Amino acid sequence: MKLKSKTSVIKNIANILTKTSSRDGIGSSLNGMYIETDTEKTSFKTQQIDFGVMFTVNTENTESGSVCVPANVFDGVVNPLVDEVVDVVLDDKKLKINTNTSNSEVYTVEGGEAPTIQKPDGNPLFKMRREVLIHGLRGVQHAAARSEIKPEIASVYIYSKDNSIYFVSTDAFRLAETRFLLEEDIKNSDDINVLIPIKNIMKIIQIMEGVSDTTVEVYIQEGVVYLKTENTLVRTVSVKGSFPDYKNIMPKEFDANMTVLKGDIVGFLKKAKLFANKLNKLSLTIEGENKISLEFGNDLVGFTKNTIPATVEGGGKIESLPSFNYKFMNDALSVVSDDRVTISAINDKTKPVMVRGVDDTAFTAIMSPLLEKDE
Repeated sequence: MKLKSKTSVIKNIANILTKTSSRDGIGSSLNGMYIETDTEKTSFKTQQIDFGVMFTVNTENTESGSVCVPANVFDGVVNPLVDEVVDVVLDDKKLKINTNTSNSEVYTVEGGEAPTIQKPDGNPLFKMRREVLIHGLRGVQHAAARSEIKPEIASVYIYSKDNSIYFVSTDAFRLAETRFLLEEDIKNSDDINVLIPIKNIMKIIQIMEGVSDTTVEVYIQEGVVYLKTENTLVRTVSVKGSFPDYKNIMPKEFDANMTVLKGDIVGFLKKAKLFANKLNKLSLTIEGENKISLEFGNDLVGFTKNTIPATVEGGGKIESLPSFNYKFMNDALSVVSDDRVTISAINDKTKPVMVRGVDDTAFTAIMSPLLEKDE
């Protein structure tokens, strides 16, 4: 087996596959990178039980063959290379990686046959711009449950409705939703309805951020989701079960809407590490029609309070606002692209709070309150 390629291409692939390969060390087939060549192309693959990815690139001077090497070792060798072209040659059980100024040998590992990651038959269920997929997943991944006790919420839910595609996640204490219009030229009439495990979501984001293709084709077949670009194919299992019917439990009307500069809240939240208590409690108070206050406090350090300008609508109906975990607010604000955000509340401290951008309402965050028994 041998191949010649641009060093920049190999670097990028090795870096992505190292980030997304297994770290548990259970067998070389899980933490190894497979390189498989034919006469004109080379495939770079990693495969775990529930996730796999394959990059296919054009290469020169190629001789057919396959090999498995540790992904992190291969990445460590090619990452520092400065020459424009790299030659990769399999010599017995050593993979030689040579440029004009560098020569390295990496011992191969027994990984068995290279995994088969093939494009599914038929047409894709739908297509979307790569940027939409990245923004949709990144915008909600922070709110998904990390425990797999309830796999349906340890996931990102993707579905379509009214010519829009939705990305949603929840951990039962907060919820995040992003919405994008399906573009007319790539719209598909079939319904989209799938749950992707949160443990695979960041891998998908890292892969898609590392490629330059503009469109992603999505196939869903027999419990498996395939994401395909021109040179990349990602395979991930889906989650069985149903996502909570969140639309019916989301508040539809609010008693008060507080519009503030996002930077004012972000600046105040920087004090959280000093003053927040063990529940990360953030207290919010309406101070009139043109200002609100935010407060942290704990028994060891003390307390801090900021009063910030705001446009308050309906504040007279609010007797007491709920308190909530400041990390939920921080995560939500990191997604909102607007300079101004609206915080909406109900005159009931047991009800959730909603956060949205003023102009860009594609993202919505819902945060459950900290109740008295929690405090």
